Amino acid sequence: MNKKAPHRISEQHLTVLSWSAPLLAQLIMLIVMCMQRHWLYAAMLAPSLLGSALMLITMIMRVRHEETNSNTITGSDSPVPTHHNGNEIDHAQLFADMPSISFEHLHGLDNDPLIWRTIVRNWLVRSPTNGIGMSEHGIFHIDLASSGPHAMVAGTTGSGKSELLISWCMALAIRHSPQTLHFVFLDFKGGSTFNALERLPHTVGNVCDLDLAHAVRALNAIEQELARREALVSAERVSRFDQLSHPPARLVVVIDEFHALRDRLPDYMQRLNRLASLGRSLGMHLIVCTQNPMGQVHADMKANISLSICLRVTDQMQSNELIGTKDAALIPPAFPGAAYCHDGQRTVPFRCSAVHDIDSLVHAINTASAFSGTTNPSPLFSAPLAPHAGKDDLTAPQREAWHHVPFALSDDGVLISTAFLDVGHGNIAVIGACGSGKTNLLLCCASRLYESGRCTIRFTRKTNSEWTTDDGRTSPQHERTIWFVDDADELLSPFAAMPEADKLKTALADPSVTVIAAVEKPQSTLLERCLTRVAFPCGERATDVMMGIPSAVLDGFGVDDYAIAGRGVFIQQARACPVQCAEFQGF
Repeated sequence: MNKKAPHRISEQHLTVLSWSAPLLAQLIMLIVMCMQRHWLYAAMLAPSLLGSALMLITMIMRVRHEETNSNTITGSDSPVPTHHNGNEIDHAQLFADMPSISFEHLHGLDNDPLIWRTIVRNWLVRSPTNGIGMSEHGIFHIDLASSGPHAMVAGTTGSGKSELLISWCMALAIRHSPQTLHFVFLDFKGGSTFNALERLPHTVGNVCDLDLAHAVRALNAIEQELARREALVSAERVSRFDQLSHPPARLVVVIDEFHALRDRLPDYMQRLNRLASLGRSLGMHLIVCTQNPMGQVHADMKANISLSICLRVTDQMQSNELIGTKDAALIPPAFPGAAYCHDGQRTVPFRCSAVHDIDSLVHAINTASAFSGTTNPSPLFSAPLAPHAGKDDLTAPQREAWHHVPFALSDDGVLISTAFLDVGHGNIAVIGACGSGKTNLLLCCASRLYESGRCTIRFTRKTNSEWTTDDGRTSPQHERTIWFVDDADELLSPFAAMPEADKLKTALADPSVTVIAAVEKPQSTLLERCLTRVAFPCGERATDVMMGIPSAVLDGFGVDDYAIAGRGVFIQQARACPVQCAEFQGF
């Protein structure tokens, strides 16, 4: 006759012991207080002692109830085996029984001679489900819109997180056209995960942790897009974005290695929390991927993430944190791509189908987009300002007024656009140290205006201790006189006695003349007459603020930005933005 196996300490028993320790400590304190006749402290401690005792009793009753149920099911009080023919899952056998097939075979694309044609048909049908792998009962589908709207993916190194993200995004791309779905990718493990997906016509942004400034722009753009959609919903007085007369495309933000993003840009996490809380009604979805889900996601964000996918993890607590069971920690390492999906109601094991030839599939999707006549969406954000800008980099509408002179690329923190100087209304001050790019700016503007032939140009500069004025070509239309004055500090001095100084002061007060004066230091005489300014910061904060540069704009300047020639701030009508002035290429 076999002897009964010795009873092993379970997790429930350890929990009971952990609850007993505080109760014992409080009981000892109560006895000591009574012996020392500290009745007030004893009375204050008594309610806490009573509460701990009741919690311990509740825990003991729960453990006994679970043991009773376990004995009823197994017919024995012996522990349930973990892997061998017991009531718990044999994980190796479970995933071995699931077919391991490629993504192309899963969607019937491996033998399709015209994959793009099948993709076009899928876009027209608009199926809400997206197959990403195989489960025990067939193809495993995920509907992010209804099951999410946000998801968290976790798994240790080598578990198949990247393949899962790629398969998921490709499944979405072959089911939804670029008119109805957009992607933003944030890769914080070197930028290799989403390189191929960047070429999808659905992609409106892709950044990595190698350029944090670019990542900040992406987060700013996401917040800006969230505010834009809120305004659209509010303007039409509807509750959801899909009730709009012209709803925007759904936006899926995919973040790989979320913990690295949180560690390197902690000040921007609140923006993602807002996306998680408001995204459902605005058509914006978040897929967060991390190696360790414990404590990585803020409680506000986690409360809005109802779809969890856990691949193999190294700790049972990590598995419990994500899917409520320890099963993901028991996935054998020999099954990369094996995972459990928990949608808030049930947990389903599945095996991800990896994309076999991602380049060919991306090419087919682009062909389908071209065949459908779909216009690729505009980027949601752009790269930061480049250290150089040429005349060809500046774009201007064909019917732009002649007095709107393109002179630089401006940056609003999200997108790069062309900045224009309006020389038809008011004077303009150009402030900066020697070598910052003041003269280059004056020459660029003068050449643009000279080509227009709509104004009379004067250019004054100091050569060999003398002031020289070149009146240039007088325009027959003579709509306005534009006077460029380089190195005007001496002429604007209150003690200046030369004739040019008097003429300059008179011109500053003449509404028919636009003075564009370059100075090294802020001059009160000039600033009073110039509401439009281009200031080149020097790095001395007090001096930069005196030029009129807001502190918020200065905070965005890095150490290297101050050394870039032509990198300045365009200030116009209480608005300020960084600019990179175009390099002068001659008349």
